[in-house]
Amino acid sequence: MNSGRTKVLYVAGLGRSGSTILANSLGQIGGFFSAGELNFIWKHNILENRLCGCGEPFHECPVWTRVMDEAFGGMDGVDAREMMRLQTLGVRTRHIPTLLTRNGEKAIRGRIELLLDNTGKLYRAIGAVTGSRVIVDSSKEPAYGYTVGMIPDLDFYVLHLIRDPRAAAYSWLKKKPQPDSEKIEYMHRINPAKSAALWDSWNTAAEALWRRAPERYLRLRYEDFVANPRQSFESILELIGEQDAELPLASEREVKLGVSHTVSGNPNRFETGAVELRPDHEWRQKMTRRDRAIVTALTLPLLKRYHYPTTPKS
Repeated sequence: MNSGRTKVLYVAGLGRSGSTILANSLGQIGGFFSAGELNFIWKHNILENRLCGCGEPFHECPVWTRVMDEAFGGMDGVDAREMMRLQTLGVRTRHIPTLLTRNGEKAIRGRIELLLDNTGKLYRAIGAVTGSRVIVDSSKEPAYGYTVGMIPDLDFYVLHLIRDPRAAAYSWLKKKPQPDSEKIEYMHRINPAKSAALWDSWNTAAEALWRRAPERYLRLRYEDFVANPRQSFESILELIGEQDAELPLASEREVKLGVSHTVSGNPNRFETGAVELRPDHEWRQKMTRRDRAIVTALTLPLLKRYHYPTTPKS
């Protein structure tokens, strides 16, 4: 740990942007722990007992049972419903304008003090149980990440991950089974217009919330990550002061994923073994012209800011 402070790398950005493979790749580094989307732990795991990335129900996973014992004295030692209620009071997208003012930030901090206290206990317990010096949290929500960064004893860094909004919108349309539930469920789907609006708002919010701490913020395009994984990993490790860590690459374009203990996220979190990092351009051939035009029009200012072509080649 850094001076006794728990080091957290928070992945911010819209879903379907490649955060799962990136976070789980980072989790292969010695001393790193990929926790998945910890903002959902109260609902999906403590209450619903969904699967850990290792394949075991959360309440039966040997890692998470030890973490919960360390943090709260057991699964029943924290009021998960109260934590969910507090999340609605201060860590949603609608709270971002309030968080951008000093007085507003102070007011929200007071409103969700218990949530921040318990989240801090959770991070510290993860570090203690797993022996990790860096915890990777891929919750992605900007407002949630910013409030978590208020916890006093965290050494908190933000990796702002961006993917071409048309690729993300195409992914949001896919019907993907969610294997971590007892009943047959599918990942949430949204239409291209809503996806584009969220892409705009979440990416704008991430930049605005962390503009006062540029030394703890790194923006990375997913397309650049898969094009040059080595350089991307090196930039991330430099951000968090872990330059001496061994990169999680089996070759220049391949990572080998071990069993993870992610609590929530894309079904890809269950994958193990060799994974080649390569661009995914399926959307260029299969996305309808109408959907592509809608997303391009709605995201045009940020498309240019993030150096995406307005008319990419098919």
